[in-house]
Amino acid sequence: MSAYADTKDWDPLGSSSLSSVISYSQLYNQIVQFDTVEPTVVVGDLADSWETNEEGTSFTFHLRDGIKWTDGETLDADDVVYSMQRYGNPCNGRGRSGLWRTYTIPIEVVELKDKADCTALNADDVVRKVDQLTVEFNLAFASGAFIKFLAIDYAKILPKHLLEQDIDLNLAENILRHGATSGPFILEDYQSGNQYKVNKNPDYFKEGLPYFDRIEHYIITVPATFIAQVEAGQIDASNAAANNLTAPENYAIEVSTNSEYVAHEVLGGTRGFMLNVKREPFSDHRVRQAINLAVDRQKVNERALHGSGRGHCPLVGLAHDYEECATWPGMRPKDTPGGQEDIARARELMAEAGYPDGFKIEYTARQVGTYVVECSVIKQDLEEFLGITGEIATYPSAAGYAKYGTARPADATGDWDVGCQADGMTVFDVDAVYGGIFLKGGTRNYTDWEAPELNAWFEQQKVELDPEMRRQINKEAEIWLHEFSNNHWVSLTLGRNFWVMNRDIKGFNAPQTVQYGFKHEHLWWDR
Repeated sequence: MSAYADTKDWDPLGSSSLSSVISYSQLYNQIVQFDTVEPTVVVGDLADSWETNEEGTSFTFHLRDGIKWTDGETLDADDVVYSMQRYGNPCNGRGRSGLWRTYTIPIEVVELKDKADCTALNADDVVRKVDQLTVEFNLAFASGAFIKFLAIDYAKILPKHLLEQDIDLNLAENILRHGATSGPFILEDYQSGNQYKVNKNPDYFKEGLPYFDRIEHYIITVPATFIAQVEAGQIDASNAAANNLTAPENYAIEVSTNSEYVAHEVLGGTRGFMLNVKREPFSDHRVRQAINLAVDRQKVNERALHGSGRGHCPLVGLAHDYEECATWPGMRPKDTPGGQEDIARARELMAEAGYPDGFKIEYTARQVGTYVVECSVIKQDLEEFLGITGEIATYPSAAGYAKYGTARPADATGDWDVGCQADGMTVFDVDAVYGGIFLKGGTRNYTDWEAPELNAWFEQQKVELDPEMRRQINKEAEIWLHEFSNNHWVSLTLGRNFWVMNRDIKGFNAPQTVQYGFKHEHLWWDR
C-alpha cells in the first residue's frame, strides 16, 4: 500500500493528521467503529454492546472479555477510561481524538489552564468505570453525533500501563520496543520518510481476522511515482483516500490499467486559505475581508482541483445550499459584474486599512495533494487584485504541520503568514466543521482564533434536535462567518478524495468520509 506522506504522530492525543491516523489505526482499537459493510453504521469494536438511558445523555459500553495487549497484559475498562480522559481533558489539544468531548464539556471550560481543574472535569462525571468490562459516558445533552465521533479511527484506546509510566507512545521506537498494541496488525519496522511495515497479530481478539499476513506501506509523495508503481503492479492500493492525485488522475488509473484498479470516491476535506490573525496585517479584519472578497474560488477549483470541488459554503452545504452561497460577495465569479464589484470593494478595504498598494507575505504549503497549486492560484489573484506579493515556501507534510503549530502558544505569533490547507471531514456533520476549523483548539485553528458570537451559535445548534431549526441557526452563523467581520479561514470548497484499490482486493466498501476505515482487518485477496 502507498501512504501519501510520512506520519506525524503515533499517539492519537491531539492528532489531526490523516497521514498519521493511517499508520497507527492498524495498531489499536476504538470502543466502537464504523461498519465495514455499511460504512455509515456504528458497530462495536472493543465493545460488543451498549445502551443509552431514556434521555439519551448516558452511554454504557460493555467491553469484550479476554482482550489482551500484545505484551500479554489485559485490556479492560481501566485502559478505556485512562485513554478517553486523556482525549477529553480540556487542557489537552482537542485534535480529532477529542471531538466527542463537545458533548460532555461546555465550550467555556476549554479556557481553563489549571491542570487540577481540567482533570476534575474529566473524572467520574464524564467517563466512569463501572466495572472491569463496563464504561459509562455522561453527556451534557442528548446527541446523535456523539457516538459517531467515538467511531472515527482517531479515538483509539492505548495501554494505560505504559502511559502511566510516561512512556512516549508518539515515538515509533517505543511502540516497537514495548510491543503493547491491540489491533489487527503489529508494527514491525518504521523508517522515517520511507516506509512502515506491519504483520498480522496472531492473537487478535476478532476470530479469523485479519486476513492479510502482512502489509508494507511505502511513503510516496510524488504523483507520477504513484501512478507508475500502480501501473507496474508494484502497489496494490492507496493507503487511505489520499494519494496526491487529482480527480481526473485517479479516474485515469482505471483506464490505464484496464480496470485492474478502481478509484473509490469519498467526501474529502474542507479546503481553505488560512490567515494568521496573530500577525500584522492579518490582525486587521479589513485586510481579511478584502482577501475573502478577492480570492477566485472558481479558478482555484478548476485549476487546482480540476473541477472536483463541491460548492463554496463555509459550512459545506450543511446550512445554506451551495446554490445560495454562490450568489454571495466573494463567491461570485470574478469575470461577472458581481465579481468585479467584489474586487472593487476589496481594494477599498485595503486602502481603509492603510495598504492601498498591498504588502509582502510568505505562503506556506505542505508538499502533499494540491496545496502548492492552490497557493499558486491564490497568490496570482491577490497580487493582481490587491498588490499582495510574496513567495510560496513548501515543506514536507510533518514539517509543514510543525510550522503551523508555532502559532499555537498563547504568547506566540507563529512563523507563518498564510497557508493553503484542508480539514478532512471526520463525520458528515456540521459539528465536525466547527470542531476542526472554527472552535478554539480546532485541528486547523492554529492561531486559536475565537469569537463569542460563533461560540454562542455553536452551543445553540449542537443541542437542537429539530433538523430544520438546527439548519436555521447554522445559517445565521454561516452568514456571519462569510461576512468576515471576524474570521481566520477563507473557505474555498469541499474536496473529494479517492481510494485506489486493486480490483482483486475484496471486502472494501468506501467510507463516507476521508477520516476512517484504516484498520484493514476485513480486506482479503481473491485472485
